Amino acid sequence: MSYTFITAARITMSREGFDTWMDAPVPPASRIENPSAMFAGWWWSDRTPQWSTDADAETPRSVLAERADDPQTLTVLRHHDGALEAYLWTVGHSGFWEPPAQQLLLMLAGAAAVKTDDTEDHVLFWEDAAGTLPTRDESALISLLAVGRDSARFVGRRPLADLLTRLAPVEEAFAELAESYDD
Repeated sequence: MSYTFITAARITMSREGFDTWMDAPVPPASRIENPSAMFAGWWWSDRTPQWSTDADAETPRSVLAERADDPQTLTVLRHHDGALEAYLWTVGHSGFWEPPAQQLLLMLAGAAAVKTDDTEDHVLFWEDAAGTLPTRDESALISLLAVGRDSARFVGRRPLADLLTRLAPVEEAFAELAESYDD
């Protein structure tokens, strides 16, 4: 059985910071202050995540290159209007969706090291076959990662309207990319 998952983020940083982040190692799970709270407060809140303690020394650039060769992924990642924007669609198979999802969350948590302001940005992770933001059904959200300057932590329920508004431009870019594959 397969599922589709989306990981989306908008994290403020300079273009120079973005370029630095692309070649920095993806951090280990210890980069996130509370990795055991991955599902807390959301759809699978009764589930305990199983994190690998190994860092594989991949970089965002190498992770994205692997995704580019994988027909079961569709990726938008760019520096746009002063921020890293990501919209990462992935097919996950029963029993093996968690490690790839956690790799994407860790990759984006690593962006905390190059954030350019003190505001908290967020990474959303949810299951959705339509490839759209969870505007109609926030209960589809699986996890919400807050990324601050030099920190990342999972947070429970909070209103999502402001986050979804900030993600709308990258969602639109994803829709255009997906449409080009349909042609």
